Amino acid sequence: MKRILAILLFALTLGVCQAQKVVTLSWDTTHVTLGKHATITIGDQLNLVVEVSNIDLSSQHVIFPTKEDLSRSHLELVSQSYDTVSQSGQSATVRQVNVVTCFDEGEYTIDSIAVQWSDAPVYSNDVLTLKVMDVANVDTVKAEIKDIADVMREPYTFWEIFRWVLLALGVALIVVAAIFITRRIKANKPIISLPAAPPVPDYQQALNDLEKLRVRNLWQAGFQKEYHTELTDILRLYLNRRFGIDSAEMTSDQTLEAYAEKQVSQESYDRLRHILRTADMVKFAKAEPQPYEHDRSMADAKLFVEETRPAESVRKEESPFADENGTQA
Repeated sequence: MKRILAILLFALTLGVCQAQKVVTLSWDTTHVTLGKHATITIGDQLNLVVEVSNIDLSSQHVIFPTKEDLSRSHLELVSQSYDTVSQSGQSATVRQVNVVTCFDEGEYTIDSIAVQWSDAPVYSNDVLTLKVMDVANVDTVKAEIKDIADVMREPYTFWEIFRWVLLALGVALIVVAAIFITRRIKANKPIISLPAAPPVPDYQQALNDLEKLRVRNLWQAGFQKEYHTELTDILRLYLNRRFGIDSAEMTSDQTLEAYAEKQVSQESYDRLRHILRTADMVKFAKAEPQPYEHDRSMADAKLFVEETRPAESVRKEESPFADENGTQA
């Protein structure tokens, strides 16, 4: 009696374990679950999902349908992927997602798909139906089917050519600039040579030097000799540049004699003579002129330069509306 009960208990347990091995089939897309029935157009793709529940991952090995298994149902397999849907302890639910398509119009039934489970096949109880429809509004009998045309080549536009020309010119300019800069650096020359400023006219330079001497206030500070020495040095340099008189190597009398030979005005001669005589008295006789005499020497020096400046420099400073005779229009 006990033996019979043990046999019945074993059979019941085996049946419960067998009932727990579940294989389900369904259609779906990426975002929509279609269930047991689906409709597609020729060439469209959808997912055939094979789900196996209650897999003992530690001891059971599951082999899902292969490409050959699905091809017997008029389906074309595009790709396969696997996913563990849920897992509790050693028991898990695994899903095989088969991306399939079909190129034959008609209605098809997919059933009895087997999953190899621990060397024993387990068949699904689900029956799937798939309706494959032809492309709408295309009559392959009347319509003219043409070959796929070759890729058309568009002609090059002006800009497409011109931009390459600009690029080539840009590269050439960069190369030339690099060579030029390298050579200038090796020769210790400035990369960019700025034009030199125009030279200051001799009379203007003399006037500038006299003004600089005036604002230094030398004689007011007691440096009378230095004041008159620098003043006469400015005039002697001006005489050399303006008239070619090397006055730096001459005495005051020699300078006046050389200046008189230039056929100058008596007024400018008298100014120069007064400046030189006053300077000689301060430098050699240690005279102490009155304050107004220092200022007079500076004023006479500036007037002397203005009176003896070249005639063309005077004309340049005249009004642009002056006529040929110099009178204002």
